[in-house]
Formats: sequence, structure tokens, C-alpha cells
Amino acid sequence: MRVRKNASEITDDTLLWYSRAVEAMKKKDITDPTSWWYQGAIHGYGLDKSANLALGESWSQFSIWQQAQGFPPPNSLVHSQFWQQCQHGTWYFLPWHRMYLQFFEAIVAKTVIELGGPENWTLPYWNYCDANNPALNDDQQLQALNLPTEFGTKQPTPDFTGLWMEERAQYTLSSKQDASCEAALALEHFTTVQPSQSFGGVKTGFSHDSGTFGKLENNPHNLIHVDIGGAMGDPNTAALDPIFWLHHANIDRLWQSWIDRGRENTSDSSWLDQAFDFHDAKANPVSVKVKDVLSTEALGYTYSENYPDVKSHDGNKVSALISLEGNEMFDTIAATTKSFSLSSKSTSAKLEFLPEKQQVAKVSALATLTTQRSSQVIIALDNITGSGVVGPVNVFVKTFASSERVFVGKIGLFGLTQASTASVRHAGTGLNVELDATEALEQLRKQSGWKIEDLRIEIEPNRELGEANVIVGRVSIKAEV
Repeated sequence: MRVRKNASEITDDTLLWYSRAVEAMKKKDITDPTSWWYQGAIHGYGLDKSANLALGESWSQFSIWQQAQGFPPPNSLVHSQFWQQCQHGTWYFLPWHRMYLQFFEAIVAKTVIELGGPENWTLPYWNYCDANNPALNDDQQLQALNLPTEFGTKQPTPDFTGLWMEERAQYTLSSKQDASCEAALALEHFTTVQPSQSFGGVKTGFSHDSGTFGKLENNPHNLIHVDIGGAMGDPNTAALDPIFWLHHANIDRLWQSWIDRGRENTSDSSWLDQAFDFHDAKANPVSVKVKDVLSTEALGYTYSENYPDVKSHDGNKVSALISLEGNEMFDTIAATTKSFSLSSKSTSAKLEFLPEKQQVAKVSALATLTTQRSSQVIIALDNITGSGVVGPVNVFVKTFASSERVFVGKIGLFGLTQASTASVRHAGTGLNVELDATEALEQLRKQSGWKIEDLRIEIEPNRELGEANVIVGRVSIKAEV
């Protein structure tokens, strides 16, 4: 049984051989399924020549892909069932990426052996979740925000040049909030109609560029991508950054950790029977169904114990769920009526409230402190369109009369350009993200002079937008019925 280990705890040459394998795979032609370039294109491929960063860097999709051996690839390959297949904004997000990791790991392991390395090479994971590990001191938590040292900074680390990438924008995550892993793990349902309550994503068909994110996909997955930025910030180049694979190994580990807490995947046959196409380590085409990848041990690997795990979970295991899909109902109580653009500074979204007689949810439950249990409240940001790589975006709530604002959460606009571009696959209507605002509103209600009618939502990017642009189609507040 192979054990995927935390990169920060590795004491052998796992990362050294990974670096050497990356360099060897880069020398192969882009049409070779075992090449670095082909493996990256499975996730996404594009030749946009516009700046790939929001800060005026000269990188672009085109400048990255033109480095490939055998570039440009034939159109028949670009539009085949093997390239541009990553599943995002969907309940296939987790199983598709598990398949992707499994075949990539096998290809790298075979390459390592061919280079004279060990026969048991296994992909490690980057545990940025430790940034919020209460068992660690402040310095240790901050260290978890850094890329493993072997991946370098502005210069490559000697002997590990294969792990460095010029088109990597950041080497340290900007905030512990970008690596918050426990919130998603606390959810009981794999999929629900409300994305913010869905651990694994909402029910969809094939979804390459679609954009309604489940809890885990938004945070930490999307936030890590756009926080590192550069190639990692764009789905069409992300898998060309060697850290991508350690990031997704950690996401896969979190899925297993969620299961270990007593949760269950959906039993929907349309999910279980969905198949995806890949190539194995011998470059043979293979088709795999979701139901074939639900057990890591059956696939021949497990993860070393690390935070967050079952031991870090405060609650008891869930022995039986009333509904694997969840049955909570939410009603819109307020929304913006016009789209608006984000700036590099804070943008305030003014809400209009529906007449109470039209609301199924009780606004009074949000407006007073006398209720025994606050209604669960969701802030939804829909039809977010734009272009460029945008860093993590903060969302706050405040009242008109007060300068004090309360943090709700962060959104990661990973795939913004693709989701905003109409194609045969989708309408280009942008990304959709939900945040649980229940606790934030409870804090806001304690302020003197609180009136729900004065509620404002503020949206503020972590970094300068630069050449990037973002338009939010609609912001709404939904309350539990």
C-alpha cells in the first residue's frame, strides 16, 4: 500500500525524484500521453496572449504552452476526449481529480524508475491546512502557508529545478483564511441544492467550464489556486505548475478525511456511473467510472495521518444521515438589482428587500436577538464575469450607519475567464459562489442601532486587480425556510 505523505515531513528523496521526473517528462513531445505537456493539457489548454496575471506580468497562456516540445499540437488532439476535461463547478470535481492524480502518479512513478530511482515513488501532498492547526504554534502555522522549500521562490532551489516555475506568481499564501479546511469538512451532505451546504458540489452533467462551486471547491481549492496565481491561477495552465499536483493530493486527502468522519458519498447512479477518459502509465487509453475510485485503498494508496483528521473533529461520527442530498430550503429575502464592477478597493453592494408578505423565510428571525436559533443565512454572488487572474476576494457585511464590518468569507474566482466566455459547452454566464453568513450576521446584530434594512455587503479583492476585470451580476441573501 502506497502512502502519500505530507511534503513538509518527507525526509527521503521523494521530491528530488519528482523534480527529475518533471524535467524528463518535459523533454517528451506534447502528443505523448506520458509527457508533462500532455498531462497538463488534460486539465486545460489555451493560447490566449493576454497577461495571465492581474499585475502586468508578461506571462500568458500562449507563452507558457509554446515552451512545449512539439508545439503546436494538432487540432484533433486539442479537441479530443482527452484534453480540456477538468471538472469544476460540479459534483464530479472530486472523483475526476482523483482519477487524474492516480494516472499522473503512475506516470511519474514509471519515469522515476526509468531514471534509476526507487520503485515505490508516491506523490506527496502540501498540507496548507496546518496554517489553522490549533496544535501548532504561530510560527509553525505561518510556515504552512509557504510552498515546500524545494519549490523555490524567485529562484529555483538547487537540485530541484524541475519543481520551479518562472510563471508562478506567489510562493506564500496571503492569509490563513485561504487555507481553511475545517468548514467544508463540517458539512454532512456530499451534494445539496445549495452549493454552500454541499461538500462535493452540486449535481450537474459534464462540467468543464461551468461555475457553481461547492464548499470544498471554493475553499480551500479555488483560493489556493488564485492565491499562488500565475500559471496556477488559470485552469488552462494550472497543471503545468508542479505544485498543482501536491495541492490536489491534499484536496483528495480532505475528501478521504470527510469520509473517515462518518460521511457518505451520494448514491445517485448518474454520479456513480459517469465515466471519464485518461491514459495509463503505458500510454494506453482507459475509461474509468466514478464508482471505481471511491476507495483509496482499493486504488492502492492511503494518506499519512495529519491535520485535519478524525482526531481533530470535535463532533461524533455521523452514523446515519436523513438524506444524503440534504433537504434544506432557502428563500431569497434581498438582492441587488443591477450588476456592478469590482475595483481594487472595497465595493459596496446595496440590497433591496422583498416585501415580507412575499417571503417564505421570516426576516424577523434575522432582525432580532430574541430567537433561540438564528435562521441559516447564505450570501450568493451570481453571474460573476470578467477576465484575468484575480486573487482571493473578501466578502464582508456591515450596516449603513456603522464603519465596523464583519468578515463573512472569501471567494476564489478560479476559471473566471473561461466561465465568462460563451462556447459550445456553456453560455458564458460566469461563476456562482455561496457563503454561509449566519455567524457574521449574528455578530452584526449585536451592534447598537442594528436594522436589517440598512444591511450592506462589501466585496474587496486581496490584491490589486491590474488588467483583470470583474463584474458581479447579482448579490442576494437567502434565509433558511
